[in-house]
Amino acid sequence: MKALRSMGLFAIMLLLTILLAACGDSMNQGTPANTANQSMNNKTDSGMMNGTPTATTPTATSNMNNNNMNNNNGNMMDGITITPSMGGSMAAFIHTGMATINGTQVNVLMTNKGFAVYYNKADTMFKATCTGQCAHDWPPVLAPQGMMTVSSSVHLPRQLSVHQTPNGAQVFYDGHALYTYAADMQAGTATGRAQDKLWYLVGFTL
Repeated sequence: MKALRSMGLFAIMLLLTILLAACGDSMNQGTPANTANQSMNNKTDSGMMNGTPTATTPTATSNMNNNNMNNNNGNMMDGITITPSMGGSMAAFIHTGMATINGTQVNVLMTNKGFAVYYNKADTMFKATCTGQCAHDWPPVLAPQGMMTVSSSVHLPRQLSVHQTPNGAQVFYDGHALYTYAADMQAGTATGRAQDKLWYLVGFTL
């Protein structure tokens, strides 16, 4: 009986050992599968990370847009160059020049010191609405004291005139009050065009 019991125990131990070994093999065999799955996941993840051409395309576009914006801002800050016209009366109060606007060359008015002259779209005929603080930013073009007429270096298609406004004896062209721009620090450069969608250079025909 003892021999049978020990045989039975031995058989049970043997069976348990075989079972444990089989379980261990199946677990070990599962590891490569898991590793393969993991590696596939890693490939997918790295594929998505390496798929940055798709991800970077918007970034590249965004950078290009930013560069364009910066360039545009730079152009706005640089302003429009006005080349003074040669000839005519250099002693005249209003001079003229040539500016390129949207690819088109335009004759524009300048002061006798070579600064750009603007008009305000909000002004009505022979009225100046830019006064007070506004006139600090957009200084009015005023006739020399006591003068009720001003001259131009060349013949203009429209009329220059002088009218009293809250700013003083202000010069008008074709009924529009004339101003300069305080931020135009350099003669021959106009930086105020299209400011607030109100301010524009004074062309020969406005």
